[in-house]
Amino acid sequence: MSKKIIVIGAGVIGLHCAYYLNQAGFGVEVIEAASESSEEGCSYGNCGLLVPSHFVPLASPEMLRSGLKMMLDRTSPVYLPPGKNISSLPWFLKFIKAANKKAVARAIPTLYKLNDESRKLYEELNTVNNNESGFTNKGLLMAATTEKGLEEELALAGIAKDLGIKTQLLDQQQLKTIEPDVDLRVAGAVLYKSDGNVSPEGYLRWLKSYLKQSGVAFRYDTFVSGFQLEKGKIIAVETSSGKLKADEFVLAAGSYSPKIAASAGVKVPVIAGKGYSFDLAKDKLKLQTPLILTEAKVALTPFNNTVRLGSGMEFNGTIGDISYNRVQAIINRTQKALPNMEKLDAKKLDIWEGLRPVTPTGIPVIGRTNKYNNLLVATGHAMMGVSLGPITGKIISQLVAGEKPGFDMELMKL
Repeated sequence: MSKKIIVIGAGVIGLHCAYYLNQAGFGVEVIEAASESSEEGCSYGNCGLLVPSHFVPLASPEMLRSGLKMMLDRTSPVYLPPGKNISSLPWFLKFIKAANKKAVARAIPTLYKLNDESRKLYEELNTVNNNESGFTNKGLLMAATTEKGLEEELALAGIAKDLGIKTQLLDQQQLKTIEPDVDLRVAGAVLYKSDGNVSPEGYLRWLKSYLKQSGVAFRYDTFVSGFQLEKGKIIAVETSSGKLKADEFVLAAGSYSPKIAASAGVKVPVIAGKGYSFDLAKDKLKLQTPLILTEAKVALTPFNNTVRLGSGMEFNGTIGDISYNRVQAIINRTQKALPNMEKLDAKKLDIWEGLRPVTPTGIPVIGRTNKYNNLLVATGHAMMGVSLGPITGKIISQLVAGEKPGFDMELMKL
């Protein structure tokens, strides 16, 4: 008889875990606190980027240098509200400890391989969903507004070349060829040809529908309050719908994972990094290629009829508390690089806000917990949840099946 697996969380990570577990022949049930129609979670409002180019972990010497300068600035891309982060001091100390050259050098090959393999899985999934995901493989422009920023990006491009990533340095004239309808005031850009993107909402709608048709059970509006334990194992998850039994359990609830894990005495080193996004009509900004403004920490992704602008990392921010000054600062930084973008007032925009799960190492936690062998964790993907969704799901399915994933799993353990 096939094992039954309960997946906690129906975001991009939980749904991919369900997909690959189902493909492997396991019985799967997904528990989700939100309603079936809700699209307010972190998986929906992001920029949908698939980024083999993002091989440097968030915990890096560069981020430590620049981040510490920005963290107390209410208008900066990275913000640390002191009052909300006192209890997270141990997390930040671990972040500082992890932000060293040796740790980064070890992480780079694994992060690249995870993202690259995940992008390949998206290509496979794209044939399954007949391109309902809006999958494209146009690459990603990393544009620097200053010469110093461009030098830093070129140094990263050198590492990318060693990894086998195809890149191309573009000057203003070459950028104009790629983006003829956008006035880009930048020092230059590096095109990462390995990257792509999907439409998060469209893709996740398809995936949920496909899973239901494939026999995966869903329980929405269902809150997890704890676990039932017996002889050192978890035998059931306690929910607002009652006790639900299974053979194995996968915790993939994003930034809410630590609270759920704590009910079983398991510590998950994740805090929330709040981000913002909003959509512009395509006729207002005729961008063709996904773009990141490196110094401004702003991402822009063109979809069919809109361009999505996303930015921000507000540590331990809360939903429902939009900082319009910060959003306006994001807009202003973007307009310096894109002067023909329409003038916008943050208070008049329909702004999405989401809580990204961030680990102190900048590397997601994926694998079994030491305390309970039948409890697996898949969270901490920060800004790469969409990019790493498929490979995370595949790794989880391999672990449940008793197989060894071909990655440095030591880097991703709790």
